[in-house]
Amino acid sequence: MKKGWLFSLLGIFLCLILLGGVTINSIYRVQRHGRLINYTGIVRGASQKLVKMELNDIHGDDLIVYIDDIVNSLCTGRGAYDLPLPDDADYLDELHQTKEAWEQLKQQIYAVRTSRNDQNVKQQLLQDSEDFFQTTNDMVFAAESFTEQHAKRLMLLDIIMFLSVLALWVFIFITNIRKILRLETTNRQLKDTAGRDTLTKAYTLEYFITSAEQLMKSNTKFKYALFYVDFSDFKYINDVFGYANGDNLLKHYAALLIKDKEHDELVGRINADNFIILRHYNSRAELTKRQSAVDAAIRDYMRSHLDRQALSISCGICCLEDVDEKLNLNELLNRANFARKMVKNGHELNNYCFYDESIRQHLLEEKSIESGMEEALSSRQFEVFYQPKVCMRTAEIAGSEALVRWRTQKGTLRMPDQFIPAFEKNRTIPQLDQYVFESVCVWLRKLLDEGKPVLPVSINVSRLQFCNMDFVETYAGIKKSYAIPDGLLEIEFTESVMFDNWERLTSIVDQLHSCGFACSIDDFGKGYSSLGMFKNLNVDVLKIDALFFHNLETEEKDRLLVESIIQLVRQFGVKTVAEGIETRGQIEILKHMRCDYIQGYVYYKPMPQKEYEKLLLQLFPLCAQEAVTVCPV
Repeated sequence: MKKGWLFSLLGIFLCLILLGGVTINSIYRVQRHGRLINYTGIVRGASQKLVKMELNDIHGDDLIVYIDDIVNSLCTGRGAYDLPLPDDADYLDELHQTKEAWEQLKQQIYAVRTSRNDQNVKQQLLQDSEDFFQTTNDMVFAAESFTEQHAKRLMLLDIIMFLSVLALWVFIFITNIRKILRLETTNRQLKDTAGRDTLTKAYTLEYFITSAEQLMKSNTKFKYALFYVDFSDFKYINDVFGYANGDNLLKHYAALLIKDKEHDELVGRINADNFIILRHYNSRAELTKRQSAVDAAIRDYMRSHLDRQALSISCGICCLEDVDEKLNLNELLNRANFARKMVKNGHELNNYCFYDESIRQHLLEEKSIESGMEEALSSRQFEVFYQPKVCMRTAEIAGSEALVRWRTQKGTLRMPDQFIPAFEKNRTIPQLDQYVFESVCVWLRKLLDEGKPVLPVSINVSRLQFCNMDFVETYAGIKKSYAIPDGLLEIEFTESVMFDNWERLTSIVDQLHSCGFACSIDDFGKGYSSLGMFKNLNVDVLKIDALFFHNLETEEKDRLLVESIIQLVRQFGVKTVAEGIETRGQIEILKHMRCDYIQGYVYYKPMPQKEYEKLLLQLFPLCAQEAVTVCPV
């Protein structure tokens, strides 16, 4: 194909070169024919001058020779004047008549010279002169006509040349424009392909941001909104149904979003199940209607493909008109994401949340927390509260859980759900974990040194702390430095840690046991843990989440489920703690089920360290060593 174009262009260029050569030759010939007109005019004029001289008895022999030379040059195409001899019948005929008339005129001139003023002879010369003038005049017109024809042909050649060059340039221009357009289209396609997620074909975050900024800048007539969407339980889908089904779910959801997409809108995927969307709108109701239609379609897909598995979707929406600040797209996406977190954290009743001023204030509060965390740690603004655990067998306090609170410099008390997410986001939660653990060790050492009653304390450990390779060594070192006896410290792991990293958890539990720590699983039932795991996990305590007890007094199935859990783990030698217990009725049911410990507002709320210490002194006025064994956890 390319060779064909090259040969075509070469042929066109050769034709243009040939046409140019013909044109140059025509210009040269027209120029020479112009001289022909000039010299035929000279013959005409010079002959009239010669006749006047002869009639006045002035011999013009030089003029006769001059005219002879010109006439001979005109007739032969040779001579000193280098005059052309055109191949034109009319001109040649006029030239032949001119030569004959010139010979006759010369004879008449010689006759006048020898006639001795014969008036008849002179009259004949005058008549011959007029005839010669007319003949040469016709020859001049013939030369002009011939030259004009050549000039017209030259003009035609010029027009053809111009049009050919113009056509060539138009051809080259169009060819190159088409090539450029094809290249641009190819580049756009390649760029578009490179900017798409390989799994879902949605745009990557980087390409989405670049494209969205361009769209919003060029389409000021639209009102735009950014969506941040994710599935609340996607990890469960991957683990239960397999990664292939998880990938198919993501691909199908992306396809639904792309199908819903209108002109000048975008769909992107950040990672895993996190999707971002740029939509234009007239009303907010239109935004939620479109998104809910997509979400309904993906739920239908789940019902038909994944054993009717339910799917919870969290969606944050940031309308640009609601943002007063001048923010870049990343910051706008963060606001949509923050609105999504409001849904995921249970602050919104439905699945969709619009970013607004209240969320902005929440965001500012979070920023304030983030900026003050380091100083709060260094200035020991974090306080450890203790919530007692009550032994069901003795109805006495058997230990407690250490819970952290942040008392700001203004004296206000911040609860964990206000600052723990910020520590996790900044990946500084291990520092807070260690701060709480060491604070507990300091307090226990103080009680031991003062001979006051001491009971076991359980301390929560974050996922990041759990993943720290020096975790056990660090905690064991702190325990040893304060000489805390074995059995007083219990490390609580969240259920998600057990599910995510089973092998490491098994190893960590064994190491902690060897260092004198007890180990427990916290919040059991919030996620998707299997009771079968406990047969290979040597933990000491299972803390059952409060959600199991909400309907314990009214729902038979709930009671059967809780009793099954308690009885099963008891077979593995694991003690149970019921969390969030609020009524006496719940206590009686759990007592019948032989649950080991109760933790909840029905007995005690979390209390400051001094208050808990005072409570222990009231309940156990014994020495520390005796108090430890009142009801060991």
